[in-house]
Amino acid sequence: MDNFREWLSDNLRYILLGLGILIILTGLFFGIRACAGNMKGDSEQETEVVSEDNKGADPSSPTKDGETDEKKENTNAMEKNAYPEINALITKYYQAMGEKDVTALRSVVDNLSPEDEVKITNAKDYIKGYQVGDIYTKKGLDEKSYVVYVCFEYLCTGVETPVPALSQIYVQTDSDGSLKICGNTEDSKEITDYMTQLLSDEDVAELKDEVNRKYEEAQKQDPQLASFLENLGEDESTESGQETDSVVTANDDCNIRQEANGESEIVGVIPSGEQAKKLGEQDGWIQVEYDGQTGYVYGDLLQ
Repeated sequence: MDNFREWLSDNLRYILLGLGILIILTGLFFGIRACAGNMKGDSEQETEVVSEDNKGADPSSPTKDGETDEKKENTNAMEKNAYPEINALITKYYQAMGEKDVTALRSVVDNLSPEDEVKITNAKDYIKGYQVGDIYTKKGLDEKSYVVYVCFEYLCTGVETPVPALSQIYVQTDSDGSLKICGNTEDSKEITDYMTQLLSDEDVAELKDEVNRKYEEAQKQDPQLASFLENLGEDESTESGQETDSVVTANDDCNIRQEANGESEIVGVIPSGEQAKKLGEQDGWIQVEYDGQTGYVYGDLLQ
């Protein structure tokens, strides 16, 4: 026993040092575990919060894509009666059409073709007037042009019920700043392709369907109108065939003029005895096609 007491006395400081180190290590162990547990809980909570906040905020979500597409679709939305100057131009155009006033038409239509002049003049036999309704516009190929959709009605000879119709017109700003209807859109592939493309727009398609329903309804309510329109189509087909087959012969050397008047520019000559295709008539002048050139020859010079 005395020997044990003597050994304990000699080694007590080492035993106390070892116990102190053990207590420190034990404290560090449990402290690290506690901290690690707290950090894990905080991390899971933060992850959950971040996950909740990000719900529906994916930049590639269909909702955002849809909003972007909708904005793109509305960049050229149809406008109703938005431009008084365009309304005035269209009203003047259809007034001149109803009166068969070619001179007035030339003031509002750029590059009015001789063929169109003849068709307008001949229309007096079956159309007695026009009534313009709402006018819609879309942007043209540049900031000074417009694609115009005109809701109108035309009045047929001998029929009381007006016929609903829709026209698509390209309007440009002239060099003097005035608006003009483009009369030769078929000569520009860029314009014709653009106008054709717009026909598939939802707002244009809806307008077309609306006018078409009114057109069909008008014929259902008025059998006389339906019969007139049916006969009109047959007459136009017959007349077209007759004009295609019709030829004229020059009594003498004949000047082909650009327009149906003696002061118009000479664009060609038909030698005496030569034949030309007859396209139509206007105010005593015969519209002809000869050697690839279209124009007018005074009627007395042909047979």
